[in-house]
Formats: sequence, C-alpha cells, structure tokens
Amino acid sequence: MTRSSPMCEEGGEVLRPWRFIRLLTVAVVLSNLAALLLGGVSLYDSHQRAEELARQTTRNLVHVLDESMARSGRTIDVTLRAVVDELEREERAGQSGPARDEFVMAMLARYKNWLPEAEGIRVFDEHGKARWTSRSGPSARISVADREFFKILQADPQRGLFVSRPVVGRLVPGWVIPFVRRFNHPDGSFAGVVSAIVPVATVTEALARPQLGPGGSAILRYEDLSLIARHPPVAGPAGQVGDSQTSGQFHALMAAGQSSVTYHAPKTSDGPERINSVRRVAGLPFLLVVGMASDDYLQAWRRELVETVCLLTLFMLITVGSAILIGRLYRRQQHYTERLQDSKTHLEAALLDLRDRDRALGAAELVAGLGVYSIDLVSWVPQSSPRLLEIFGVPANTVLGEREWSEALHPADREAVLADFVGGLLQEGRPYDRICRIVRPSGEIRWIHALGVAERDAAGKLVSVHGAVQDITERQCAEASLQAALDEHEKLVARIPVGVFKQKVGQDGRITFVYVSPRFCEQLGVTVQAVLDDARVVLRCLHPGDAAGFAARCRAVLRHPGPFEWEGRVVVGGALRWVSVLSTPTILDDGELLWEGVQSDVTDRKLAEIALRDSEERYRLLLQHSPVGILHFNNDLKVSYCNLQFAQIMNVPHGYMLKLDCSALKDQRVIPAMRAALEGSFGEYEGPYQTSYAGQNLNIAMNCAPVRDEAGRIVGGIAILQDITDRVMKDRELARYRDSLEELVVERTADLEASRAEAERLARVKSEFLANMSHEIRTPLNGVLGLAHIGYRESQGRDRAQDTFARIVSSGQLLLGIINDILDFSKIEAGKLRVEVIPVDPGKIIGETLELMEERAQAKGLALRFHRASPLPPRCMADPLRIGQVLLNLLSNAIKFTENGSVTLNASHDGEHLLFQVRDTGIGMSAAEIAKVFAPFEQADNSITRKFGGTGLGLTITHRIVELMGGTLRAESEPGKGSVFEVRLPSALVSVVSVDAGEACLADVPQGAPGARLAGYNVLVAEDNEVNQMVLEELLLEEGACVTLTGNGQEAVDCLRASGAGAFHVVLMDVQMPVMDGYAATREIHVLAPALPVIGQTAHAFDEERARCFAAGMVAHLAKPIDPERMVRAILRHGVKRA
Repeated sequence: MTRSSPMCEEGGEVLRPWRFIRLLTVAVVLSNLAALLLGGVSLYDSHQRAEELARQTTRNLVHVLDESMARSGRTIDVTLRAVVDELEREERAGQSGPARDEFVMAMLARYKNWLPEAEGIRVFDEHGKARWTSRSGPSARISVADREFFKILQADPQRGLFVSRPVVGRLVPGWVIPFVRRFNHPDGSFAGVVSAIVPVATVTEALARPQLGPGGSAILRYEDLSLIARHPPVAGPAGQVGDSQTSGQFHALMAAGQSSVTYHAPKTSDGPERINSVRRVAGLPFLLVVGMASDDYLQAWRRELVETVCLLTLFMLITVGSAILIGRLYRRQQHYTERLQDSKTHLEAALLDLRDRDRALGAAELVAGLGVYSIDLVSWVPQSSPRLLEIFGVPANTVLGEREWSEALHPADREAVLADFVGGLLQEGRPYDRICRIVRPSGEIRWIHALGVAERDAAGKLVSVHGAVQDITERQCAEASLQAALDEHEKLVARIPVGVFKQKVGQDGRITFVYVSPRFCEQLGVTVQAVLDDARVVLRCLHPGDAAGFAARCRAVLRHPGPFEWEGRVVVGGALRWVSVLSTPTILDDGELLWEGVQSDVTDRKLAEIALRDSEERYRLLLQHSPVGILHFNNDLKVSYCNLQFAQIMNVPHGYMLKLDCSALKDQRVIPAMRAALEGSFGEYEGPYQTSYAGQNLNIAMNCAPVRDEAGRIVGGIAILQDITDRVMKDRELARYRDSLEELVVERTADLEASRAEAERLARVKSEFLANMSHEIRTPLNGVLGLAHIGYRESQGRDRAQDTFARIVSSGQLLLGIINDILDFSKIEAGKLRVEVIPVDPGKIIGETLELMEERAQAKGLALRFHRASPLPPRCMADPLRIGQVLLNLLSNAIKFTENGSVTLNASHDGEHLLFQVRDTGIGMSAAEIAKVFAPFEQADNSITRKFGGTGLGLTITHRIVELMGGTLRAESEPGKGSVFEVRLPSALVSVVSVDAGEACLADVPQGAPGARLAGYNVLVAEDNEVNQMVLEELLLEEGACVTLTGNGQEAVDCLRASGAGAFHVVLMDVQMPVMDGYAATREIHVLAPALPVIGQTAHAFDEERARCFAAGMVAHLAKPIDPERMVRAILRHGVKRA
C-alpha cells in the first residue's frame, strides 16, 4: 500500500493545495482591477484634454477668419466710400462726355487694385443700368433694378454699406456677393449705386486655408442663416448656396444673440460629429462656423486607447498565466512526491519478476539456438549469453565488446553493419534487424541474423540495448542455391522471343497471374507488378474489336478445358500490335486450373499478310479495270487470264475468253507476235483483225512479252491489246483535211497579202488625211488665235472688246482641244502613241496643272483644292507629258460638269505607285453611265452634250493613256453627289536626275518683262500664210525683236545667203510651204550657217512630225496654233544673241 505524503502529515504547518490556489487567484484579480482602474482614469483625462484642445483650436481659427473677413469688409467699404466721393464730386463739377467716362473708368480700375479679392467695381445709374466698370467688357445692357440691394438703397438715403445675399452674376458666371453703396446727385436725390463684386469662389478659397483635418469644415452663412460658402463642399441640398437648413441646436444658439459660441454638434448636415465655434463677423452680416470632426481631434486619443488596452490585456495575460503556471508547478511537486513512494514499491516487485524471467530466457536460448546480448549504455558494460559466444567461436569467458564485434564482422559487411548498429541502434535507438557475415577466429565464415531493440527511461533517454543473434549459415546456403537456379531460369526466359505466363483460375472463376516474364509484359506495354496485382490489366490491352472474340474463346475452354489458341490485336502505347497466345491447362489438387503458355508478337507477319492481300487486290482491280486489254497465255497458247477490257475489245463474253485456245483462232495474224514472246523476245502486231467469235473487223495494236518463273524459265506470255479503229479512221480523215487545208492555205495567203497591202494603204491614207486636216485646221486657227491674242492686248481699258477677244481665245482653245483629242485617239487606235520613261518631278507637274486650271475654276466660281495625302518623291521615273495630259483631262472634265462647290486633287505615293484622285461635287453619274464613261464618243446623254459640249473622247483618251503607262483608272459616282476618278501609275524612285534638254526645260528660262524680252534679236520668219505672217510679225515686234518675213523655204535661204550668216539670231521655219518645204530649207541653212538655230512650226501635232523636225536639224518644235509665251521662251533659250 502507498504511504501518505509528508505534506499531508504536516497539514497544520504547510498550506493545503486548495487554500494556496484561492490566495493566488485573489492576488491576481486585485492586481488586474487596479491596472484597469488606472488605465481608465488615464484615458478619460486624455479624452478631456483632446476635446478642450479642439475647442480652443476652432475658437482660434474662427477668430482668425473673422479678423480676415472683417478687414476685407472694411477695405471694401473704404474703397466704395472713396468711389462715391469721387462720383459725387464729379456730379457737382457737372462734367460729362467721353472725358468723364475715361476718368471714371480709370479711377475704378485704380481702386480695383486695392481689392484683389473683388472681381470688379461697377457703377449703376438711378435706373439700375450699368454705366461704368473697372473692367472692359459687354456690360452696357446689364440692369440691377430688380436686385434687392438696389431697391433698398434707392428707398433709404441714410443706408451705408449694404452687403447682399449671394446672387448669380449677370456678367460674371457663378455666385457672387455684392458689396454696395449709394451715391447721390448734388441735390441729394438718388443717383445710383456703386458695387464691388466678390465671387463666392474667392470666399471658398479663404475658408480652405485653415488646416481642419479631413473631417473638418469651415462655413460662411448670411445673418439669416442661409449658406454662402463652405469648405469642403458637400453634395445635396446642404451644399447649395442659399440653403438655410440647420440643426435646432444651432438655431437656439443664434437666437440667443451671442456673438461667439463653441458647442458640441453630435450630428451635422454632412454627417461627421464635430466641435463647432461660431462667430459673427464684425461689421458684416455674416456668421462664421469652424468645426473639427471628432475622428480628427480624437485620432491621437484613439491610438492611446488602443495602446492602453493592449498593455492592459498583456498585463492580464501575464498575471493570469503566471498564476496558472505557479499552480501547476505546485500540484506537480505534490504528484512527484506521491509517485516516488509508488516507484519504490513497484521496483521491489520488478526485481522478483526479473529473476523469474532470466531463468525462462536461459531455457529459451538452449531450445532456439539463440545467442542473447545486452549493453548498459550508462556504464557501457556488455553482457553475452554462452550460446552467443559459441556462435562467434570464442572462449566462454570472452567479453564481446564493441571492438570484438567489429573485428568479427566480415570486411565486406563491416562498414554497413556498424553504421546501422552503432548509428541507428546505440545512438538513435532505432530497431536493429540485419543479416550479415562473421569470421570466426578459425577463419570459418558464418551467416548470422542479428536483432536488437533499445530501452529508454521515463524521460525518453536511451539506457540499454537488448538483442539476439541466430546462426543461419545452412539456410543461407540453401537460399543461394535456389536463387541461382531461379536466376538461370529467368535468363533463359528473357532470351527467348516469346512471353511466358502462368495463370490460375479459381473455383469461383477469379483469374490471377502467378508468373509473367518481362517479355510478356513488354509485348503488352505493362509492368510485371501491375499484371500480378490485377489480371484485368491484360484484358484492357485488347483491341475493342477483338475483345468479344477473346472472351468467347476463354469461356469455351473454361467449360471444356483444353489447349487454348488465340490470335488478335492489342493496343500498346496507342499503337496497334498483333499477338498469338498458346497455353495448356493443368488441374491442381485443390481443383483450381493452372494455365501455362507463351505469347508471341506476330505484328510483322500480320502486316505482311495484310499488305500482300491489299497488293493482290489492288493489282487485280488495276488489271480488271485497265483501259487496255490484258491477256495471259501459257506455252500452249491457251488463255489463263483475261481482263474485262480485252473481252470488250474483242466483243466476246469474258467466260469464253478464259477457255480460249489461241492456236485455233481463225485470224492467225496475231499468232507470230505471241510465239515471239514464248521464244523470249517482244512481239508486236498493228493492223486489221477479224474476231473468231462474231466475225467483226477491227483495227488493233497488240504487244506481247514473255513471263518467266523464279528460275528464269519462260512459262507463258502476256499480251496488251488496244482498239485503234477510231484512230485509224481519224488518221484517214486528217489526211483528207490536210490535203484540202494546204490548198486553202495557198488561197488564203494570197488574199491576206492583198488585204495587208490594202490595210497599209488605208492606214497611210488615214494618216495623210489626219495630217492634212490638222494642217488645214491649225493653220487658220493659228491666225485666229494669234489675232485674238493681239486684239486682247491692244484692247486694254475697253472691257467689252477685251471680253470679246477673250471669248475668241477661249473658243479657239476649245476647238484646239477637240482637234488634239481626235489626233490622240487616232494615235492610240493606230498604236503609235508612245510613252516615255524619264526622271520627273511629280510636284512640279501637279503645280503646273493646277495653275492652268485655276482660271477656269475661278471663272465658274469653284474652289480648286489640292491635298497631299502622303509625301511625294522628289524624282521618279514616268512620262511627264502624259501625266500632265491625264491630270488636265480629269480636272477639265470635273470643272466642266460642276456648277458649284469644289474640285479637289488628291496626290499620294505608296512606294511603288503614284496615286491621283480627282473629286468633284458636280452632277454625278449613275451606274449605267459609269459603265460606258470610258467608251469613245460617249457621254451620259444628248442633253449633256448640248449643255456641256465636248467630243466624248477626253476620258477615253485618258483611260487609254493610263493603260499604256501600265496604270489603272477607275470611277465612282452617284447622281447629284459628284464623282471621283482615281489614277494609279507605276513609278520608280531615282536619286540623281539629270535635266533633259529640249522643250522639257523651257520652264527654267526666265520670262523677263513682257514687251522687251526679245530686244536686240533679229528673227528670220519663213511662213507662206499671210495671216500667220502678220500674227508672227506683230507678236515678235511687241517683244522688241527685228523681224524679216519670207514666203517659203527658198526665199528664206536666199535672204540668209544675201544677208550673211551672222545677220540673224534665230529662224522660225514653217514646215509645209510651196517651192521649198521647211525640212529642206533647214538643211540648206545649216550648210550656210551651222550655228544658226532653227525653230520649227508645224500644223501637225504628231510625234512623227516632231521627230522629222529634229532629224532635219531643228532645235525645237512649236505646234500651231502658236502659243506666244511658248514661242518667246523657245527663242530666248535657243537664240544666239551676239554682242
């Protein structure tokens, strides 16, 4: 039985546990209450100080704002008084007029500088109309007669400064506060008011200056409590100017008439709880309210509150935790004392039990052959049983310590065993279980199985190790022999190309694999362990199409056990494989079936069989449906195979051909070719043939070749047959056609030669006709336009005459355009229009084109615009003449068909193409009209032709020119909305461009002053038309030149011969003249004066004429009618002026 604790025996002197815990609890509660009381008092005092500081801060801030506003009010009042005095002084002086207005406005502007917070100072007369203001602006129509301040000051002569409620400004946007004073006439009657306008926004800025915190507010109210301004602004009615909704508390305080008060507002219009200070502004009808939100002024106090609560909580946790810890330690001390007594009693009983167990353990060692050991880890003294010493082969009195154990271990096992025994068992206490070898002192090697466990004390510390050792040498030798046999068996199974398996089927029908070889698993793409764990892994590898057949076969052999054979498909890693399974059953003693068998991968064989079947079927179909007849015959000329086409060609049943003996054919003409194949060569026959079955006459082609076996012996032949009856008939027909065609070709060739000669003659006649027509029209037209130009110049100051001559010039230019259109169209039709590719400046071409069209656009009142969509290249390769012609035609057409609005030319470059777009606001076109807009001689309808005129060739020529340049032209239009013509031309950029000589550079010649540009030039003119002579003479004389006229080329040559080579600076030479034409005359002149330049004049506008002029030696070419400006510039460029 357990003894009583000493503490129990001396209860009178030692505190009992329940009494000690009660005293400890009381002490902890009292100390925590004291700490809570001190923290509460400190927080209350801090809260009071924070509120008092907020009250004092709001009183100071409202006082500062009051002083600021009162000072501003006094300044405004003084300023207004000064203005009133100045105005009344001016009234008494009786001044009026602009001088007084300037004086008053200057005075107001000067006083305005005193009032930076005011928007301006204004003076209104007795009717309320604005008379003067400190700022310039539209104020003359402003009236304040309806304003409250105007009515009050008009009715009360003794009223001083009046500050109005906020009103919406009529000159200044937003709310303003008028500060107003009355001024009088000299007789004391009402003369008007002077007002200083202070924007409410300025007041709001002043309210925003004090730092009141995020929740604070500064408010200015009128004396009737209506809102003037507040900061920060709030949404809703409470933030609107004029709002008079306030709390009852605020109403009561203001009704008491106090000038300054500070109070706590638990609820405000915008939400936060605040301490507000209110003050009436001295001298002004304003109330100032400045408030600080409790969230702002109590922010520091709340931080202190959190810190205090945290400290008190920590203090309470520490005191309560300490008390609990002390109580537990007290109880644990009592518990240890009681357990010490119990341990002593148990120890005595355990010693008796251990003696009994030691005797039983000795007996067990003898029976089981076990050697037992133990090690005291405190003293490190080992103990070993006699049997253990026998196992190790050492004398009976040997002490097996750590060194003896280590020396006895086999060298190959020593390191691993010691690491496991010492590190695992002795140091960490892990269970020890090891099979290893030892070497006895005699050198004999033995196998042992060693076990060991560790014992720990109550604190978990290792105190001892106990274990046993068994000699297993004989068992190890038997296991090694068995394992060697198994390894040899596994090697044998792994080397064979088939998988081996053993499968057991229980009486309940459950299937398990007893053994599977690695090859078996490799063939199915599974692991050995997976198959041994679950036989269904193998079934999952079966192809879905073969799973049902496999299951049926398995059920059959299970009902009637016997050899099992199956061949089918399995899915391995997503790929299809074929396997063959063979197995036989054995009935075990317990009634279960053991299936032992092999599995082979037959994929390659199966694929070869399938490929062979497919190939045989493919070739069979090819032969059967070949477009030629195929026949196989043996050495006796008997048919062994015939396809359908062969039978169809011969017009016999297919079955008849398969039984045919070719040696018995009625028509033997094919037999030599077949016998040639049987002799090892190739035989051919082509010609007529009569069938034996129906007696039909055919034309056939047969080719025969030998067929050999694997030894190279000829075993038959193959014949390829074609029906060539249709080909023979066609050859005969073609021969007849060929003969007739040769005769027809001879006839047609003669006709074509005659037609070509006639066509060339007609083309020549047409060209001559057009040239003559051009000459006959241009020659008189040159005179008409020349005389019109002269008349236009000489009719300066006579508007009607000048207008008439201008109309003649315009009509002549129109006629010239029609002639040019007809000639260009003729060139295009004849394929003689040439396109040049030379360096050009696109911007220059566009500028010249717009300059030419500008006058026509202005004459119709149209806006001619240009837009550059993207930068244009400075130089590119193109035809400047044709580009200019295209743009002129499109712009002229747009101006013609546009009555009002604008014509726009857009230009851009995309790297490879020049893009021009002409857009107008004219009459537009329908879809049907667009379809024929590029057709020659076509216009929308006859009314268009009658209204606008034209040949209908302009757009056709433009379209053909664009195509010749490799570009495109397209049109878009809607009736009444205008049209858009877009030209896209290919272009190649060039970096350096050399300027061409000739007419392309005439634009570089300075024009000089009209009337004097040819002064000092002697010009020889050869012209057979008198009117043209007169025109040229007049034009040249106007420019200051000396002119010598001749009637033909011979006269010009004679004149030059008579006057000398240096008499003239330039020659103007007409081409078509009697006696001697211009070409011959030019050649004669170059003989007499090689350096004298000759400029050709021709009525022909063909490129051929230009080429003939330059070939004759002329330096330039002018087409009639002559453009005076172009002629002058050509003379200036090419003329040789001598000093």
